[in-house]
Amino acid sequence: MKDVIVSQLRQEIASGKIAFGEKLSEARLAQRFGVSRMPVREALKELEASGFVAIEHRRGTFVRRLSRPEILDLYEVREAVECMAARLCANRGSNEIVALLGEVMFAMADAAERGDAEGYSAIDERLHELIMQGAGNEPLADYYLLLKQQLHRGLLSLIVTRREGRMERSLAEHWAIVGAIRARDAQAAEAAMRTHVQQGRLELADEVQHKFAL
Repeated sequence: MKDVIVSQLRQEIASGKIAFGEKLSEARLAQRFGVSRMPVREALKELEASGFVAIEHRRGTFVRRLSRPEILDLYEVREAVECMAARLCANRGSNEIVALLGEVMFAMADAAERGDAEGYSAIDERLHELIMQGAGNEPLADYYLLLKQQLHRGLLSLIVTRREGRMERSLAEHWAIVGAIRARDAQAAEAAMRTHVQQGRLELADEVQHKFAL
């Protein structure tokens, strides 16, 4: 049950359903999941270790507030992880994965043309998941999942996507990544992914300047 609680709370924090700074009550969570306080307490400790909550002595457990520097630091880690995935995918990705990447790109282009920021963001996430799958490295994929959940807190991807012209710029960046993977050019795939993540980080920095604590 501890793992179930951890998984559910991660999803709710990542999606913004549970807000930054919100207090999490052991008693209410135990009642919600139909368990004793022990698995809840263990789940909260695991969430603290992975950076989702802060447990404060005599005050309780709160959803962590990410500072602007922390958000931007996470993007630097994302750059390292996703560049490696793009390189590995170009070398190892199956023909099926490469074909799926093409299909997802056309769906992404359609969402951009319609100005559908939420749809675009969801398809974007699917594309990156496919690249990670094509990389064929399970420990890297596990770490990416945790990193992705942390980065999606507060819907950070949507904050960037809604910037004027960002969908069009992002679409071109993704075409470059997928084109390099299709060509089995690992060096070009890594470089294209680096450009994409760095550009997203720069645009996010502008957006979060007044939305998060410095």
